[in-house]
Formats: sequence, C-alpha cells, structure tokens
Amino acid sequence: MTVTSFEEFVAALQEIQSRGYIETHRAGNTGIGKTLEDELGIKENNIPGPDAAGIELKSTRRSSNNLTTLFTKEPPRENRVLWNQDLVRELGYEDSKGRQALKSTIGTGEPNSRGFLLDYDTDSVEVVHEDYGTCAVYPLTLLRDVFERKLPALILVIADVETRNDREYFWYNEAYYLDGFDSDEFLQLMRDGEITLDLRMHIKDNGNIRNRGTAWRIMDDNKLDRAFEVRKPLLEEDVDIEFDRPVQEQLDAFDSEENDE
Repeated sequence: MTVTSFEEFVAALQEIQSRGYIETHRAGNTGIGKTLEDELGIKENNIPGPDAAGIELKSTRRSSNNLTTLFTKEPPRENRVLWNQDLVRELGYEDSKGRQALKSTIGTGEPNSRGFLLDYDTDSVEVVHEDYGTCAVYPLTLLRDVFERKLPALILVIADVETRNDREYFWYNEAYYLDGFDSDEFLQLMRDGEITLDLRMHIKDNGNIRNRGTAWRIMDDNKLDRAFEVRKPLLEEDVDIEFDRPVQEQLDAFDSEENDE
C-alpha cells in the first residue's frame, strides 16, 4: 500500500485500525513507527501528498510513558539575569569529571534538589532559584513561536500493545491531526508535572561554556496532543482537515532547528 494524498492516508489509517493487532516489523522501541510506516507504504518520516507535505508522523505505545524533547531553546538574551557561565559558576557543582557543571530537571511546585523551580503567569515562564531569585524569563510568545516552528503540524497515532511469544503486536486505534500551540494547556501540563525544563551545561577546560541546549521536555508523549491548539481525530467518519498554513512554511519549519546560546 502506498498513499499519495492526505485523504488516502486517512483512509489507509482507518483500514489499518480495522485489522486489529499487527505483528511488529522490527524488534525494539522503534518497531511501532517502522511497522506503521511499512503498512502505509511510507519510506520517509513525512506523510506524502501535496496537502500533507511537511507533517510529521509520530506513533507511540499507549502505556509507554516515553520522555520526549519538544524543543531546545535558550531564554532571550535580554531576559537572562544569570545564565550560561555565570549560572554554572554561581549555582553549579563539581561533577564526576571535576568540572563545574549544572545538569538539572526543573518543574513547578517545590524547588528541586538544586534549588530550582519554574514559576509562571499568563505571559511568561521564569526559571527561579530559591536563594538567587529569577535567573531567566521565557515569554510565552517565544515558546509559541519555537513550538510551532519545531512542530508545525503533527499526526499522532496511539496504539495498544500485546506481547505474544516475545513479539510485540500493535493495534493502531487512536489518531489525531495536531497543529498550533495551546499556551493554557502548555502551562497546565507544567502544573501537572508533565512538562519540565532541563539545564545541561558545564564549564570546559578552557573556561568556555558547553551548553548542550536547554530542553523543554514532556514526560509522557501520550499527552503530547494536549499542547496543541488544533486537535482533530482521524479515525472517525467524515474527517475534514483544513491546512491553515502554507505547505512551504510547514516544510521550512520542519527542517529548522532551534538551539542557540
């Protein structure tokens, strides 16, 4: 089976759902995606067809609890009170290699073991230290822009899993077309402890900073759909999807990487 348009893709996905459990085509974590793409006749991780070009296809096990990086992004330079070298030197620690480092997963609520937490209002998210105070501020408008560039549109397919004779079988029975950024739900996911921020920095021998990218991550990719403004189910009758943004804009956004210092 090879699909050549978005309409054919949806019909093919519905046909796959009707077949029930399908034996994995590859052992391991990537089996779920490989199996679905094979069944759809997709050789690359973009759904083919003029209407759907640039839309990423993502599949996940319903009970996977997979940690997924949404995007990496540093706060705007004008919103950095204490960041990079200064942050690591002031609030970091000596790691196992004898370097001054700061690797920390930060969420809302109580400060973590390094004293960091995320604070927020309707306009921004702050990286706060219990002793120092505000270290940096992310405007929600920035998070929206980066989110929509990194994930311009997404097809999320969720599967139930059975194991038979040490082989996985997938029933792809839930799917959504996702687009846009829902700031309210993004903040709610933060409050729920689902979205966190990872600092990943250390000072190199020459005194310069090594920043692997400050990562916004979701703890369970089954909840990824909640962060999108548009959420339309695909495994129902009379699916009608309108693409609000030009195809080329989606392609450009899909190819871009956001990770600056």
